[in-house]
Amino acid sequence: MEAQELVDTPVDYISPLTSKYAYVILTRDDRQYTVAQKVPHFFPCETMTPILSKRKWVDGEFKQVKHLLMPGYIFLFSNERMDPSLVHRLSGVLKVLQYGDKVYALTGYDEQLARWLARYGGMIGFSQAVRIDARIQVVQGPMKDVLCRITDVDKRKRCAKIELQFCGASFIVWMDFEWVEAETPYAG
Repeated sequence: MEAQELVDTPVDYISPLTSKYAYVILTRDDRQYTVAQKVPHFFPCETMTPILSKRKWVDGEFKQVKHLLMPGYIFLFSNERMDPSLVHRLSGVLKVLQYGDKVYALTGYDEQLARWLARYGGMIGFSQAVRIDARIQVVQGPMKDVLCRITDVDKRKRCAKIELQFCGASFIVWMDFEWVEAETPYAG
């Protein structure tokens, strides 16, 4: 019998889905990407700047464009408690979001939203939906397990208005979906 090689995950690898802590820092919009790249040099973490991928009609066809989902917000995922003074040294950092007296790690719904974004690699794109009578049912994609409120649907343009609540702020986003055929039971 051959010996199997074990592939170990590097000790310093941090997974946004399984990390012990999640944090958010608020930056100036024009410094968001620069700060996100520099933070891991000061604090052991993985960073994420959520992006929304949408369809846009350009030159007679739909093209995929990307926008910041939450301008100025950078999510940090770490297995260690954060010392905000380390991150405040970076130019462009406005503040580390916190609850009450020096509690910086996300909790409750805010942490669930951060993990939801991480599940999609920070890139929120298209969902798939079917029509069931007069209703729309999302069958695959970010809107299927969305943790927010769908406030409006434009069936013709195939998009839904989503309200995200995060750390007391509200973000209104139009997310695209595509129609797929509903699976019909076999009538044999």
